[in-house]
Amino acid sequence: MATVTPSGTRTEPINRRALASVVLSWPGTRALIAVVVLFAVSPLFSLGSVGPTAIVSMLPFAALIAVVAIGQTLVIQQGGLDLSVAGAVTLGAVFAAKLGSDPNIGPVPAVLIAILVTSLFGIISGLVVALLDLPPLVVTIASNALMIGVVQAVSGGFSSQAPSQLTTFALSRWIGLPVLAFIALAVVLVSQSVLKLTRLGRRFELVGENRRAAEYIGVSPKVYIVSAYWLSALLAAAAGVLLAGLLRIPTLTAGDAYLLPSIAAVVLGGTALTGGRGSVVGTALGALFLAQLSQLVQTFTQSTAVQNIVQALIIGVGIVAQLQLGGSTARLTGLVTKRKPHPSTSKRSVN
Repeated sequence: MATVTPSGTRTEPINRRALASVVLSWPGTRALIAVVVLFAVSPLFSLGSVGPTAIVSMLPFAALIAVVAIGQTLVIQQGGLDLSVAGAVTLGAVFAAKLGSDPNIGPVPAVLIAILVTSLFGIISGLVVALLDLPPLVVTIASNALMIGVVQAVSGGFSSQAPSQLTTFALSRWIGLPVLAFIALAVVLVSQSVLKLTRLGRRFELVGENRRAAEYIGVSPKVYIVSAYWLSALLAAAAGVLLAGLLRIPTLTAGDAYLLPSIAAVVLGGTALTGGRGSVVGTALGALFLAQLSQLVQTFTQSTAVQNIVQALIIGVGIVAQLQLGGSTARLTGLVTKRKPHPSTSKRSVN
């Protein structure tokens, strides 16, 4: 209700939201709550799952999931879904191991080649989605098949041992914590800062939320769409390189274990699968939740099927929750079907 000041002027009412409401509206809040609750109840099921040794052994894999999931977040913010991250992780790992063990190439050039070559597949996927307007799921599945083919061609069907320098780096620690955790933290901070504190990031989110509005103010959506797929492949390849050092001898299916977690972490982190704004910090918290959950499940069973079921349930519940909160089924349908031109767009093309 408006009030009247002693001078006779009317002031508009101030609609102040409660602090709890503001905190709960943050996209990463549910991921933070989930992490806190999981770590609180973990000792009830397995006391060793939250010990110093268990935490240190879990953090490298949480870091790798976070790096891959951040790239997935960028694609999902543009209304897409990258199903080629599994192939990108595997290709990065195989390139780093195969070329890094070659004395004529060396580990550093091998790492650069692995990341840059794999990221080219992301550019191709982005160009096809942006220019030809093909469904992201179809495009990224095809891109994943291409990368798996390159993996077979490069490896010859046999795994290679990663160079000792890469293994030493991946297994190293700083102030008692795995160095991979600090790499993931750096990626999170840089990504979150660019998205939330720069004009580039605000335009990126605008394109994902309302592509037509972005076009009206002179922002080219295609550039941001291609960039999202490129960065997703680049980050997945970087995670693959680190995974090669962590495993020493990466398998030819090493990246398969990172597809479902990368999507589940995004859903847990509060980024809508319909595109638009998201939270990189929330995604990182979701990755931490999944890694700890996986470690907890492994104390009861070594079956990956149970872990996949849990991750699939998280994705399913997250999608339903987002739709109940006002998500658009049209954006989700666009992942698997070609977008129909807007009526106003058709009229302008005719005229």
